Amino acid sequence: MRLNGEISHKEDEEDEEEKQSGVLQPERLVVGYALTSKKKKSFLQPKLEILARNKGISFVAIDQNRPLSDQGPFDVVLHKLSGMEWCKIIE
Repeated sequence: MRLNGEISHKEDEEDEEEKQSGVLQPERLVVGYALTSKKKKSFLQPKLEILARNKGISFVAIDQNRPLSDQGPFDVVLHKLSGMEWCKIIE
C-alpha cells in the first residue's frame, strides 16, 4: 500500500508474489464510456467512482465529436449508444 509516496512492506510482498506467479496486475485500468445522459446519471454514481478509483479504475468520458483514437488508449469501452455512425466508430 502506498501512503504519501512510500511503499509499505505489504506491497513489496504482493509484488514479489506477482513476480513469482508470473502474473503482473496492471496498476491502472482506464474505462472509456459513452452513455446517454440518463444512463450516465444512473450508472456513474459518486460511490461507484470512488470505489473504482480506490481499485485503480478510472472512468473517462468519450467525446463523440472527436476521433476515438485521439482520446485513448482505453482498456475497456463501455457504451450504451446506438446508430450506424457510432457503430462504425466502435468498429
